[in-house]
Amino acid sequence: MPAVFRCAVVGAANIDIGGFPEGRIALQDSNPGRVVLSAGGVGRNIACNLARLGVATHLIAPLGTDVFADVVRVDCARAGVDMGLCFTFPGAASSAYLFIADFNGDMQLAVNDMAICQRMTPEALSDRIDALNAMDAVVLDANLPEASIDYLSQRLRVPLYADAVSAVKARRLLPALPRLHVIKPNALEAEALTGLPVHDRPTAEAAAQKLVAMGVENACITLGERGVCCANGQAVRFMAGVPVQMTNATGAGDAFTAALVWAQLRGMNLFDAARAGMAAAALTVESTETVHPGMSESLLRERLSALQSTM
Repeated sequence: MPAVFRCAVVGAANIDIGGFPEGRIALQDSNPGRVVLSAGGVGRNIACNLARLGVATHLIAPLGTDVFADVVRVDCARAGVDMGLCFTFPGAASSAYLFIADFNGDMQLAVNDMAICQRMTPEALSDRIDALNAMDAVVLDANLPEASIDYLSQRLRVPLYADAVSAVKARRLLPALPRLHVIKPNALEAEALTGLPVHDRPTAEAAAQKLVAMGVENACITLGERGVCCANGQAVRFMAGVPVQMTNATGAGDAFTAALVWAQLRGMNLFDAARAGMAAAALTVESTETVHPGMSESLLRERLSALQSTM
């Protein structure tokens, strides 16, 4: 039997409330369509994908004592995520993410209420250090306060992966860059981190190389359907995207991060791991849910094989 790897994800778990109009969005008007409520949050999405890929996954996230927290706990348990290290803050509102997609399923506008994440202070996290250092890998998402990201990066001795979350929050990762094994920003997040514009292959390559020069061991910049650019101290490589049937883009980047971690735990190099990330993202955008309900190691390997045959 293959080895069972252990990974912890430290970040946000919340409720996603998504609006999917039937046609083109009419601003300042009521748009017929569907409203879908589901568990979400970058940390939760990454954790659920990892668990479905066969990694023993622990989520460390802040939860309130409301119905949203109950939904998250049930959902994560169904995916096989261990919630024993989560924090519960009595009287606090669990975080929520409200988004509107266009008729292609691509997010156009979002509002997030993530105030509870500010309670994930270094003091609160201090008694989780030993448990985190017992993992094979740890993933941090930038919903955490900057001080907490820096604190964890200084005290953890296992490979650290970071998801930049958004252009606004990405800069919280700057002090920790020299201690990160892999950082995974999208184009806007890479711009926020490096100060360089990112919109095509040459600019993505320049930004990825700058991230490495800033101290990160491996950088992986995603450009949606255009592809992925990866760099480390040995090489920089751009992998073009492949056409997919878009249903809902929310969660694709989180699936990419999870598959990247899974692949590296399985011994793949950065570039092969990035291809696994692309395969997971492609599967996710074809689903209405932020985590593909059928995600599994066998399904990912099947899509990865199909992807490699086109590259």
